[in-house]
Amino acid sequence: MRTWRVGTISMGVSLVGLGVVLMVSQITEMNLTTILLSWWPLLFIILGAEILFYIYFSRKESSFVKYDLLSILFVGLIGTTGIALVLLTSSGLMDQVRAAVKSEEKTVNLPGFNEKAGKGIQRVVLDSGSYPLTIESGADAEVSIFGTYDERVMEDTSSLLKKKEDYLMVERIGDTLYIRFKDLPIQNGLLDSGTMNLKATLIIPAELALEIEGQNTDLVLKPRQLMNDWSVKDSGNVSVFLQNDSDIKIDARGVEELEGPENSWKMTEEKETSDTVKKNGIFNMGKGNHILTVTDTFNVKVHYP
Repeated sequence: MRTWRVGTISMGVSLVGLGVVLMVSQITEMNLTTILLSWWPLLFIILGAEILFYIYFSRKESSFVKYDLLSILFVGLIGTTGIALVLLTSSGLMDQVRAAVKSEEKTVNLPGFNEKAGKGIQRVVLDSGSYPLTIESGADAEVSIFGTYDERVMEDTSSLLKKKEDYLMVERIGDTLYIRFKDLPIQNGLLDSGTMNLKATLIIPAELALEIEGQNTDLVLKPRQLMNDWSVKDSGNVSVFLQNDSDIKIDARGVEELEGPENSWKMTEEKETSDTVKKNGIFNMGKGNHILTVTDTFNVKVHYP
């Protein structure tokens, strides 16, 4: 009696076909995924034809049909992989995989903002958004913003932020210049966390008053030689860097932690709530002609030489 082993031919063809695909992709630098998507269905055709062929001839001859399970499992594995590739391609995930492989993470310069404050402007109202920010006073009569952000980009593609309007809103109403940092576009790529890191520095003329809405973000303040008052509300950690010739009074209200050189803060009040202790304190340097008021923040830390 003759024995027919169904699956052996299919496995042989699979190995030959897979080897050819790999060789062609190496020689021609063709996309391996594209070749596999067009090649693997042939395996099922060969395996089906092999089964039908042996069943047909087993009726005419005194033969016994035996299925080569190992070979059939191998062919099935390749077929399952092919089906998975088709599903990934149809759902768009394969495009994300390709983009993730070809992309790279870069630190990119923010589109710069530089504008004269103009006559009649007396104060700046700033919404810092959800990103940490450094704010300095400057001697020039210009409001400037510069910085960097991180993004994952494909080769030969432009940055997500092409102009200042992509991350910044600036509006003048009366004697006030309103500045708001927008939330950056969310990247939904396979390797992306969904957010982008942004580090920016804002420079405003020293003679302008400044009001900051912190949105629980961390701020670095460098008042230098202030000629007006600043105020900060609802921030996270506020670090204030002073100079030897700074002339400033820091008035902290409703703050959980006050830090600085020993005995530098004069505590005026401590109020205990259900889960925290809110502190009020005064820090003076120089005559204190100009005031930095910090309200409802977590921490205020003063640095000076």
